[in-house]
Amino acid sequence: MLYLALLPFMFVCFYCLYNCVKPKNYPPGPLWLPLIGCFLTFARLRSRCGYIYLTVQELARMYGPILGLKLGNQKVVVISTYDLVKKALLCEDLNGRPDGFFFRVRSFGKRKGLLFTEDTTWTQCRRFTMRHLRMFGLGQSAMKKQLVIEARELIDHLQELSERGAVPMHTAFDVAVLNSLWFMIAGHRFRYEDEKLQEALVVVHDAFRLMDPLGGVMSQMPFLRFVIPELSGYNELMRILEKLWGFLDEEIKMHESEPSDNKPRDLIDAFLSEMSNKSDDENTFFDRENLLVLCLDLFMAGSKTTTDTLATTFLFLSLHPEWFKLLQTELDTVVGRLRAPLEDDLPCLPMTEAFLAEVQRYLILAPLGVPHRASKDVSLNGHRIPKDTIVLFDFHSAHNDTACWDQPDVFRPQRFLDERGRFRRNNSSLPFGLGKRRCPGELLARSSLFLLFTNVVHYFNMEISAEHGEPDLNAYDGFTLSPKPYYLKLTKRSD
Repeated sequence: MLYLALLPFMFVCFYCLYNCVKPKNYPPGPLWLPLIGCFLTFARLRSRCGYIYLTVQELARMYGPILGLKLGNQKVVVISTYDLVKKALLCEDLNGRPDGFFFRVRSFGKRKGLLFTEDTTWTQCRRFTMRHLRMFGLGQSAMKKQLVIEARELIDHLQELSERGAVPMHTAFDVAVLNSLWFMIAGHRFRYEDEKLQEALVVVHDAFRLMDPLGGVMSQMPFLRFVIPELSGYNELMRILEKLWGFLDEEIKMHESEPSDNKPRDLIDAFLSEMSNKSDDENTFFDRENLLVLCLDLFMAGSKTTTDTLATTFLFLSLHPEWFKLLQTELDTVVGRLRAPLEDDLPCLPMTEAFLAEVQRYLILAPLGVPHRASKDVSLNGHRIPKDTIVLFDFHSAHNDTACWDQPDVFRPQRFLDERGRFRRNNSSLPFGLGKRRCPGELLARSSLFLLFTNVVHYFNMEISAEHGEPDLNAYDGFTLSPKPYYLKLTKRSD
């Protein structure tokens, strides 16, 4: 009887010891405790550093550029420095996507959509999405025309806001950036005063602040949603998802109630047409849940980073007005005061192009990118990354690697100019990633960033609002770094 009584105790002890043992040749990192791994060490350090990317950089200084962690039940490897990040991004076996509660809850407990799928599902989804986005304007003259419309509407909107007082710049670009994508997805653009859209955009911002690239505590210890659903963030996450699902479901219902004839008008139409043609196929990728999750992926990831890049860039300019005047001078010289900047002006605006390239290097808003997964055991510089390990890439360290950049902590657009003042690319800059998981919206993001940015610089002078005080360059931590609310006084320039 005594042996029987001791058996569960021995089993628990054995399990705890086994749970603390690191896999052979696993990258170095903090000590693991039973069940929680190095979660407490990581949490304490994050509390002190303030940001997840600074936390992993602090640990990388202790343990090396290939850092091994275990947070709850998740094994996590963080890869730093440009050479290692590039090498790992180009490794086919490190291009999977994590699985688990957090990564499935947004897609009804399944693996659907574009962002967190892999293998055949991801290939089908990406191929369909890119083919139809190009069909409905991506990279075509239709996209350029739409961006010109959005830039003009943005200037009118900012002028209207400026007449009422200081302009909330942290959200000023939300609608314009989303519209540049949405007319290809849903065939229409949103009005700035659309209340349902504004509510959805607030929810998007909340979502990116609630979670982090690791999925938060719900990803590491998903059982906590049953124990402390409010404190773990589960209730808030479900509130956010239900609002976004509802908003996007209405968009899809609009297309279902007004079906196109034989020619789809946009991506949603094209997807519904495929659903109809393959309704008898039980294994088809084309079902309504997949359409909803695809729209969710595009709605969130397709606009958030560009929106925040624009907002953060103007925040930076408000604190460095000398750059603002320099860019205005170049635009006045090349474009003149009688028309708006166009994308065709880009080759003649080397300082503006260099400034935006440096912004994307210096003010990187997704320092750890989107998490990857090792699809099989991988050896990297003598370390073993076991199958199913979550892999994060420290893009911030790559963009500040002294082996690639001279004085990386200094904002210096001239690093992207040659001796004759012409723009030159630097392949060490990875704002859109690398490899097969490279951002599919790069072309639209670059065009949107340039045109919306140059139009605002061209048409307005700006100064810090005395009423609201100096902006805070420290961002909210989350899945990306989001600018805190700030307000500027905009004044329309004379022709």
